[in-house]
Amino acid sequence: MTFAKLQINQTQWRRAGQRLIEMAIAEFLYEEIIQIQPVENNTWQLNLDDKTYQFKATQFLLGHWRIVEGSVRELSDSTAQPAWNLHEFIRAFSNQAEVKPFTKAYLIKEMNNTWLAEAHVFDEQRLLSQAVLSAPHYQIEGMLRGHPWLIMSKGRMGFGYDDYLSSAPEISPTVKVLWLAVHRDLAEFRSTEAWDAQSLYRHELNSAQLHDFQQQLADKALDAAEYYFIPVHAWQWHQWLIPTYANEIVDQRIVELDIGQDDYVPMQSIRTLCNTSHPERHYVKLPVSIFNTAVYRGLPSKRNLAAPAVTAWLKDIRHHDVDLQKTQVEFLGEVASLTLQQPCFDQIDGAPYQFKELFGCLWRESVEPCIGEHQLALSQAALLHRDLNGQSILSVLIQASGLTPLQWLKRFAEVCVTPLLICLYKYGLAFSPHGENTMLIHENGLPKKMVLKDFIDDVNLVDEDFPELENLPPEGQILLRHPAEELSHFIFTGLFMVHYRYICNVFLEDYPKHTELEFWQTISSVIDEFHQAHPEWADRIEKFSMFRPGFEKICLNRVRLFTTSYNDEAERPVPVFLDPIANPVSPSTLNHWAEQQHAVEQKTTTNRIAS
Repeated sequence: MTFAKLQINQTQWRRAGQRLIEMAIAEFLYEEIIQIQPVENNTWQLNLDDKTYQFKATQFLLGHWRIVEGSVRELSDSTAQPAWNLHEFIRAFSNQAEVKPFTKAYLIKEMNNTWLAEAHVFDEQRLLSQAVLSAPHYQIEGMLRGHPWLIMSKGRMGFGYDDYLSSAPEISPTVKVLWLAVHRDLAEFRSTEAWDAQSLYRHELNSAQLHDFQQQLADKALDAAEYYFIPVHAWQWHQWLIPTYANEIVDQRIVELDIGQDDYVPMQSIRTLCNTSHPERHYVKLPVSIFNTAVYRGLPSKRNLAAPAVTAWLKDIRHHDVDLQKTQVEFLGEVASLTLQQPCFDQIDGAPYQFKELFGCLWRESVEPCIGEHQLALSQAALLHRDLNGQSILSVLIQASGLTPLQWLKRFAEVCVTPLLICLYKYGLAFSPHGENTMLIHENGLPKKMVLKDFIDDVNLVDEDFPELENLPPEGQILLRHPAEELSHFIFTGLFMVHYRYICNVFLEDYPKHTELEFWQTISSVIDEFHQAHPEWADRIEKFSMFRPGFEKICLNRVRLFTTSYNDEAERPVPVFLDPIANPVSPSTLNHWAEQQHAVEQKTTTNRIAS
């Protein structure tokens, strides 16, 4: 028997602890969980239970904070030591915030996992940011450190360290899938018109392996025509599928075949695997029922069944919409799915949702056909990344493009925001376009087009009878419906707060001569130009009110700390809403910020003259 050995050193461990403390302070301030007091010269003090911390930071007009890297110090007996001990920080914070003991224990466990994973990111052998100009997108995925919004961003509750080393995206491990045969009485296959089960298998498997699978069934006196083939993740097979479906396995209604020949790497979501042996083959999205970030990462059966029909509908919209085609936006279709029910758990009304998301597969189109000559793709989560030398991927792209920073930013917004506005105004259709759900295709750093994915989990519709929604298939009834002003929240939160807020941090750190005001004015100008170019949508533009002064603040860390905690629920948890905050693309907000900035400049000039 072999044991996984710890693959980090003390320097990595402590640097990771420092980074996570900085991240926690910034996000707890944003979600209004902690308060700080000014000291001097952008230095602030944080008192948590029996601990006192000081750090340097600046607050943005939008209300969030940037903590100066490496500046957090723990004050003790008149000394100030670098703060790296995340255990002590979380304990002191939890006591101060009156987090319940049950939640506190699980929080520390989840933060331990995150800390360990973060330490691996400080491996000096990792790719540098310059790699985005030459490396394929799946290699860029392995550079990234996860989303900065949730402090427990790599909690992965359920993984052991051996599972981490074999499955975590930041390790970029080579992953193999196990193929099973499942009797058609147990499973339901759905696909778009372009695919059926046999054509899908011929695409995903070479002819020799496909023949071998069929022969294995024949050797057991089983008819291959009565079975579907499905890949499964090794962790799910060992932890859930064998004990849960042992009855079906011994009855040969589920048959273990072989490890697939192709190599995969995990994407940021862990459960979505990219084929590196044949990149043109589909991504496979598989249940991996670990608790990570906000939810258990299973595969909801009803949504899995509906995915191909929703994809066909979205593809049809793009195919017939000239405005969308002009933006060059790409939709990565979820073209086929296989869904297995669970004879016991599915009969329990109100059972925790993860027990009903155990077994299935979603095949999603590869991005490869979307990438033109001389072009490359990357996850938009990469735009937040800075390598260990301090260089950001964002600055690499801007420098390579030959554009000025603001010119690049405007081009980026035109490529990414415009198709989202068309979908919102014309179809009452909203995605959740944060960094992990979108990709950017660029040519020598110049943004060319956006790629949208994760449809069935994250597409939402307006709750009105828009004529443009008449062709919505019956399966699309599973999509959540919202009032118009709530639907526009998916752009405000899913794009501006969850994604552009962090891009702004990176942008201003790399290009300090520019201001936060200029950043958001650039985004706002793209939206305004779009509005001016489409007077025919004036009623819809007013209805969705993207320029209203404020939006409710959505908080996710509060969900874990104070509401859902780590309780098992029948439904997935919902965010916590706080009082509205300024809309950074609203003209009224931007005018107010400009007046503030002018007043500060006048005061500085007056003080300079007086001195």
